[in-house]
Amino acid sequence: MQKTSTKSLIESSLLTAIAVVLILISIYIPVFYYIGLFMWPLPLALVQIKHGYKYSITSLVATTIIILLFTDPYTAFGFAITNGLLGIALGYMIKKRANVFTMIFVMVIINIISLTASIKLFGLIAGQDYIKMAFEELYRSLDTAKNMYSKMGIPKETTEAIFKSIPPRETMMMLIPTALIFHGILSSVITYFFAKKIYSRFGIKLEDIPKFSNWYIPAKFALTLMLLILLGYLAAYMRLNRGEAILLNAMYLMMFVFTINGLAALSFYLEKRGLAKSLRLLIMFFVFTSFGNLLFIVGIIDYSLNLRKLDISRLKDSPK
Repeated sequence: MQKTSTKSLIESSLLTAIAVVLILISIYIPVFYYIGLFMWPLPLALVQIKHGYKYSITSLVATTIIILLFTDPYTAFGFAITNGLLGIALGYMIKKRANVFTMIFVMVIINIISLTASIKLFGLIAGQDYIKMAFEELYRSLDTAKNMYSKMGIPKETTEAIFKSIPPRETMMMLIPTALIFHGILSSVITYFFAKKIYSRFGIKLEDIPKFSNWYIPAKFALTLMLLILLGYLAAYMRLNRGEAILLNAMYLMMFVFTINGLAALSFYLEKRGLAKSLRLLIMFFVFTSFGNLLFIVGIIDYSLNLRKLDISRLKDSPK
């Protein structure tokens, strides 16, 4: 018993040290930040997998205190709120052998809630609205750029064409919930990808994320989106508080989901034609950046007719 306890303590301490080093390298060497950021929860998750809550929570507290000594309260407590909770949850789900969809879904929820809490915490520490401050800085930079173009003699029409794709400040503020969802999805998928690659070296096998060409929209999820849009329309029509924001976020979320579905459908048919992976990626990137609206339509058609026949529950209703 004593031997097992000592082993758990040593392994947990080593993983805590790795977590601290990884975080500090990511912070002080900017080029590693956007890679390290997605890996921060992994040492803590490994402690949870191997030794349970007692050691994972102790590791989280120790890591937070050490990071606090080297950085600032926002970075330290931000880590604890976001990556700490995510790491423990990920470790728990891996230990319970949850499937890939459950893991990513739970990670997305935790990412959204923890990032929101982290932003609120920064606001309390800094004494100002972090989101509002960030948008003010962004639009101040855009105004500076417009003035610079004007002084360079660039026609006003050209300048307006360059910046017309950027929504007004009020619209951007309303779209914060959608931005949080996008961040949660992207962050969770990347973290899971790193977890699968790294944990395989420790003999921990995780399920593969389905090939992108096999991604599709489940009927229940599509129905939820449609109901959300309907509620948004009703809220906006009745002029309820934040009704327009609910509708706008629901519409952007639907556009994003069906555009990704359209891109997955394109990948499916390009793959079916036997095109090389590099060429497929090039075509997909070009179509996504140039014909996003077309992909949205393709995504709707693919879902409506179940063209790729990936949703087994709807196969009897699919065209032959």
